[in-house]
Amino acid sequence: MALAVSAILANYYVPYYISTLFHLVTLFYYFRAKPEDEPFWLAYFFILADGFFGFFGLYEVTLRVLPGLPEVEVTQLYIFLSIIKARSTVSNYRPFYQTPLIVLGVYLAFLVVQGYVAGVDLDMNVQFRIVKWIIPLLLLYSIPRLFQSQRQYTELFVYLFPVAFVALGAQIFTILTSSSPVGFFGAKKEIWWAIEVSKEKTYRGLYNESMIIATNLGALFYLALRKSHFSNLYLFGVLIANFGSIYLSATRGWTIYMVFILMTSLLFIIQFDRKRLMSMTTIVFLAILASQSIPTLRIQTNNAFRRLLTLEKLAEGDATAGGTLIRLTERGPRVMRKWELNKLTGWGFSREFMESNDVHVGNQNILMHSGIIGAALLIFFIGYVVIKLYLRFQGVDHDFLYRRALLLFPIYFMGWFMIHSSSEQEFAYYQFPATGITQAIFFGMIALTYFNALPQQEQQIALAI
Repeated sequence: MALAVSAILANYYVPYYISTLFHLVTLFYYFRAKPEDEPFWLAYFFILADGFFGFFGLYEVTLRVLPGLPEVEVTQLYIFLSIIKARSTVSNYRPFYQTPLIVLGVYLAFLVVQGYVAGVDLDMNVQFRIVKWIIPLLLLYSIPRLFQSQRQYTELFVYLFPVAFVALGAQIFTILTSSSPVGFFGAKKEIWWAIEVSKEKTYRGLYNESMIIATNLGALFYLALRKSHFSNLYLFGVLIANFGSIYLSATRGWTIYMVFILMTSLLFIIQFDRKRLMSMTTIVFLAILASQSIPTLRIQTNNAFRRLLTLEKLAEGDATAGGTLIRLTERGPRVMRKWELNKLTGWGFSREFMESNDVHVGNQNILMHSGIIGAALLIFFIGYVVIKLYLRFQGVDHDFLYRRALLLFPIYFMGWFMIHSSSEQEFAYYQFPATGITQAIFFGMIALTYFNALPQQEQQIALAI
């Protein structure tokens, strides 16, 4: 927390050369850090990429690396350094999905080459953008090598869980003051969603999207265990805080995701006893009481509920959900028309792709970017991971500590994919730093949990490979 506050001061309130020095020093200390300190630094650079109480986020924390080129996000530099450190780290195991992941990497290289063949601007800014899109994907290599024990992931969530409450605080602050924290404290201009809430105007902002996904995963993972480092009350508090952030944003796709992962986890993952039931009931009661006791929050919760009801019109056959869902009637068809011009392999990292790129329609965008082959390879990779996890879940002893966690990952991915399909693109052959970190944590935890679930003889074979 102290480092986060220091970074806010350095990034927004001091001259640029001091800010540059601060970020360079943190990068230097990360590169010299011991393996046991990896969770601390991952958490820190994660908030730089995703935000902290409305500060930071995409393109907010940058350095000028080379003259004439766009500034580089500090988290991008962290990722690059993590790759160097991972190269010099001896891995204790091989992720079970490594081979199909390599296949995706080969196809990614093809998409880059195809982009140049189809035509891409040779301006250095465009070339630099392609490199920055690809670098976050390399976390799928570095994080499993740098995080080789469950203790490291536990420590990581010690740092990440409090950010869920900070994100909810930023939501409530913005709704009550009609001003974002960065605008209120004079760090930069107001963001578009900082409005005065009324019966006619609904607040639509959402802070820390990637952090919400990561902390939901962590909370459910530790609730899947009978005993963990964290208390039940705290873990349910994280989930309710994230639900509150999402619900207050009045975002339908995210709300569907949240309801899905909570309901399926309550049915299949979380083992309830009287203590856990009391913890959950207490947190839910306090959250409802707080939302109805403050007039502005009460108006926003009512507005959010009315917006969720527009999904009924979609179910009744209104494709626009009362004129509020243009991604189905305008955005999606526009991207698909571009895909139809090159169905098999898509447009790669070409000028055509960059001009038609639309992250509001994730599945259509994947087709337009990578074609039928690229989409099929992604589906195969996902299916391979899900099936292997389920088979391992069926094969381990019932007293294995992480047995239910093996089932959690496929369920959680289905919920995550709902965001991808309904609100914004989450999966692709390119990535932004915050989403790249979230996916690296997700697949890193999958790889380690799966390895720990192997019989000792199979572990030795995996180590030999």
